[in-house]
Amino acid sequence: MYQRLLVPVDGSEHALRAMQSAKDLVSTMKSQNIELTLLHINPQLSYTEPPLGVDVDSRLEDEGEQLMAPAYAILEGISAQIKKVTRHGDPAQLICKEAQDGNIDLIIMGTRGMGLMSEVFLGSVSHDVIQQAVCPVMVVK
Repeated sequence: MYQRLLVPVDGSEHALRAMQSAKDLVSTMKSQNIELTLLHINPQLSYTEPPLGVDVDSRLEDEGEQLMAPAYAILEGISAQIKKVTRHGDPAQLICKEAQDGNIDLIIMGTRGMGLMSEVFLGSVSHDVIQQAVCPVMVVK
């Protein structure tokens, strides 16, 4: 069965549903050695000059913490080891890399994220992850 699960978290309703599905799955498993990795990815920023007086990395880190707070609330009382990871860059690539590097057994993710472009492309990140992942992917509506 699955021992290492990866759930990308972006604060969207779909991501929170994926988190609930991960919790439900963990509650049905008999293993006591389940690892659940929450992955937040800050998209790659493109700018020509750094903003004066603004610590962009710190702001992105704070935003990630705020987006993960509802996920932690959902996982309250879960019997799994929870690991939090934050990355910067292309979401689909980094989800797949984290899955490979972490020897993940299952990725559980929402169909769409919070960004406008994700809405336009109807879940392009989840589509790319399905195509590239080295492990099974559960997509939650």
